[in-house]
Amino acid sequence: MQIAIEDRGAFASAIIQLDPGESFVSESGAMYRTSAQIDVDVTTRSRGKGGLLSGLKRMLGGESFFLSTYLAAGGSAGEVGIAPTLPGDVMCVDLDGSMRWLCAGGSYLGSGPELALDTQFQGLRGMLSGEKMFFVSVAGEGPLLFGAYGAILEVPVDGDLIVDSGHVVGFEESLTYEVTKAGGSWLRSFLGGEGIVMKFRGQGRLLVQSHNPRAYGARLGRLLPPRQG
Repeated sequence: MQIAIEDRGAFASAIIQLDPGESFVSESGAMYRTSAQIDVDVTTRSRGKGGLLSGLKRMLGGESFFLSTYLAAGGSAGEVGIAPTLPGDVMCVDLDGSMRWLCAGGSYLGSGPELALDTQFQGLRGMLSGEKMFFVSVAGEGPLLFGAYGAILEVPVDGDLIVDSGHVVGFEESLTYEVTKAGGSWLRSFLGGEGIVMKFRGQGRLLVQSHNPRAYGARLGRLLPPRQG
């Protein structure tokens, strides 16, 4: 399997080259083109916990209820092109099995079939941060694709780091976080337009996106005409 990221930045996509018998998994609806010899199967299951409950929890985490599996069948190689819904970047992280990754809402794009997908409940922290109640948890060895709104930047954390909650894409499980205010008080934080942030602690890798889809949606919503009826 070979993965190439095309047009990194504003409108990135991933091209996955599959040898005969190889497969790849993505969020349902992410595929925009595929070779004719690629078999596509849609399911709620992953290599980890499957079934309708797993699909429901992914949906609560901001992902698709279904997963698509692409298989190079019939003894022929082929390729699949996938892209995120929002205009932005795509990044591939190769997991070596030593560390689980957590994907913030809507950032999981695809993964190798050997990676196990699950969900991790965030509870009240998820609701306060504006993120979803569940993060998508990914473990094992293989490639993991993230999609983002804007550019994706990798930030190594060694100690403490504060990130606006709307800019978190994914992070290693070695990092812990708490939801807190950006300014000296909750009132100053909201009046200053910063609001809620996530304070990460520990050592590990963190992916952030340069733009905030929720902030963009709120700004755009004010410019739209009111609904009729």
